[in-house]
Amino acid sequence: MTAAVHEQVNEESRARRGIFHSMESPVKPGRLQFIDAFRGWAVLVMIETHIFNSMLRPDLKETLTFKVLDFVNGLVAPAFLFASGLTFAIATHRKIGDYLAYRPALWKQLSRLALLFIIGYCLHIPRFEYHHLRYETGTAAWLTFWQVDVLHCIGMTLLVLMVFILLLRSERKVYIAAAGIFIAVLFLTPLIWEVEFWKLFPIPVAEYFNGRHASLFPLFPWSAFVLAGTLVGYAHVLASAHGQDPSRIPATMNRLSIFALALVALSFILHPIASAVYPSYDYWKTSPSFVLLRLGLVVLLMTGGYYWEKWRGISPASVVTVSGRESLLVYAVHLTILYGNFKGPHLVDRVGHSLDFIQALGLSMILIALMIMLAILWNFIKSRQPWIRRSIEGSVVAGLVYVFFVGL
Repeated sequence: MTAAVHEQVNEESRARRGIFHSMESPVKPGRLQFIDAFRGWAVLVMIETHIFNSMLRPDLKETLTFKVLDFVNGLVAPAFLFASGLTFAIATHRKIGDYLAYRPALWKQLSRLALLFIIGYCLHIPRFEYHHLRYETGTAAWLTFWQVDVLHCIGMTLLVLMVFILLLRSERKVYIAAAGIFIAVLFLTPLIWEVEFWKLFPIPVAEYFNGRHASLFPLFPWSAFVLAGTLVGYAHVLASAHGQDPSRIPATMNRLSIFALALVALSFILHPIASAVYPSYDYWKTSPSFVLLRLGLVVLLMTGGYYWEKWRGISPASVVTVSGRESLLVYAVHLTILYGNFKGPHLVDRVGHSLDFIQALGLSMILIALMIMLAILWNFIKSRQPWIRRSIEGSVVAGLVYVFFVGL
């Protein structure tokens, strides 16, 4: 009887795996599922973060519940940036020979970085309408257009690293340079924020340095999370010994966990010193202490994902993992739904700061569910013939061009 029940459970499990396998695109050999799940967690919680921050009633933002939630949500952007650097380092290790030989992989990677900038700026268009942009958009709207957001920060940081790869032509030297830049960004940020870069550079360039005007994710300090991700990714590459000795990876993850706890402790030790040394010190925006605190917690979340995959397993077909593989799509589409202005006020302006906790949570769950379905659908489409994906992409681009110049 026990054997029969056990066999029935196995059959049901195989059937479920078969259903999910038919819905997902083939996963590349050696792909690390815990990284996809980590990035998926970040992009899905980001949806809730945007809704609560943009639509919750002002009086509720003064409650302890929101303050705790706000601190947790404050880890989302650092995690997303960190995961981007982590993925970049692991992928670069596999393709660095192609990059140095100027093979198609290099141009493909550069085109991906260019896409980040294109999407980032398109998401900031005041109104997705040529006539309005050409004749009616004011100075304030153009300032919003040039602000540096998450995608710009990722794109510029990784572009700098790509330049270092081509100049230094050594993976080890690149990450030594990345470590140096990380330290410089960490400790120079309070000073950089005192500089009025508008007087030194054109506004589109100046906005990359600090957040004195419009930028939400300038390179100082936010590129530190991307750089830290690349360093951890390189540590993972060294631990795997080119894929020949995976037994070294658990020891590396254990050391990273201890290192993360040390960063958290160091952040508290550094705070009173930094507040006394810097002439201007804002703990929440420019403090090295706060960067180290969030970085330590993000690394703990990442290693926690690794341990979970090692002990319990992470399915490549889970909704969180698939969302992680399609994180750029989920990021861009959910922002378009919330802030996209095609004709008239966007959704956030229409709702305003009017929701209570239950309403904000309900709306978050609905939008998260929609984005999960979108990620699964697009992941499924990508597993079909390439011409199907290219046809859909071409149709979407053509439709957006039509809407931009002609209107809805």
